[in-house]
Amino acid sequence: MRTRRNRGRTQAERTAATRKALIDATVTSLVERGFTRTTTTNVVKDARVSLGALSHHFPSKTELMTATVAHLLERRQGEFREQVAAVGAGPDRVEKAIDALWAAFSGPTFVAWVELWVGGRRDPELASAVLDMQDQFMTSSRELFAELFPPQQYAGTGLDERSMALAFAVMEGVALKSIAGDPADTAPVDLLKLLARTRITDPGAAARR
Repeated sequence: MRTRRNRGRTQAERTAATRKALIDATVTSLVERGFTRTTTTNVVKDARVSLGALSHHFPSKTELMTATVAHLLERRQGEFREQVAAVGAGPDRVEKAIDALWAAFSGPTFVAWVELWVGGRRDPELASAVLDMQDQFMTSSRELFAELFPPQQYAGTGLDERSMALAFAVMEGVALKSIAGDPADTAPVDLLKLLARTRITDPGAAARR
């Protein structure tokens, strides 16, 4: 009897593997080449599949890029979730949470996301997918922060949606400046930490004194 270990892959497994190879190759190309130089020819070559396979799974470049958007959203959420899980407890947890958020704006996943923004400038369908990804990432990030800093516990401490929106705006600006070629200047992120120390109070501080 053939076991799962020695039998061949099913059609569904082969399909999933091909799609994954194409999307992974697209992400790598976006990071290394940028959107404008990420061609279907480059993608199939990097993924080591045929052009016919690409056309079967993604009939157009927009469909390939839209699928890549969904993949990047899942990756960004997963990476951020891991960073937040490592924050832990302690009086400096807000600052550590800022570091966790900054990590979501300083890696290759974010670079690929920016390149898709560039592509969406002239592709309404892709732009819609990228905007949706941005909204979903913001929503999931707020939910993670709400788990880390329960609203009922931190009410009135200065940690609210406005501070979250400010953090996102600052980090996007710093990250985009770095991608554009300027040396990474994390002073604005350090300023966020300073604001956290001076404006956001720890509701458990009094109880620990």
